[in-house]
Amino acid sequence: MPKETLSKIGIDIEDEKIAIDLEKTKDFFTNIQQHIENTAQNIGEGIKDGSLDMSENIGVTLDDKKIEIDMKQTKNFMESIGLKIEHFLDSLEHSFSELKPKK
Repeated sequence: MPKETLSKIGIDIEDEKIAIDLEKTKDFFTNIQQHIENTAQNIGEGIKDGSLDMSENIGVTLDDKKIEIDMKQTKNFMESIGLKIEHFLDSLEHSFSELKPKK
């Protein structure tokens, strides 16, 4: 993970020292939490009023009479999410390997 990204979440690494700005870290995770809550609320409202349409992103359309699933689009979405998760984990692994003491 690049230093700029770590800095955004309040972690700075310099000369084998790690500094964690707890306020930045708290703000970062609070923003993520708020985004997830807003998204969940919007999805919940869409399901409740029968107007949920995720066909553009994941290939699922839901209304009060039917659910339509575009399997190809859903597969593409899942593969995309998988690659993003894999990239994120690789970045974390790389960042943590840089933290190991150098001999």
